[in-house]
Amino acid sequence: MSLEKVLDDIEREGELRGKLEGRLEGKIEGKIEGELKGKEQVAKRMIEEQLDPDLISRVTGFSLDKIDQLRADL
Repeated sequence: MSLEKVLDDIEREGELRGKLEGRLEGKIEGKIEGELKGKEQVAKRMIEEQLDPDLISRVTGFSLDKIDQLRADL
């Protein structure tokens, strides 16, 4: 095997690894974003039901400021 072939193989392996890492990062980011959107929907429903902001905060993990922001968005 020539040095050039070895270097080409290493380069291709690096490209494949980069693509896989990029896809994994994208999936993780998408999952996190989806979970956040879901929690926001739950918080908005709780706000619409006029539940106590402290309860909403405990259930969703959102700060009271975030809950106020969501309330303003409704």
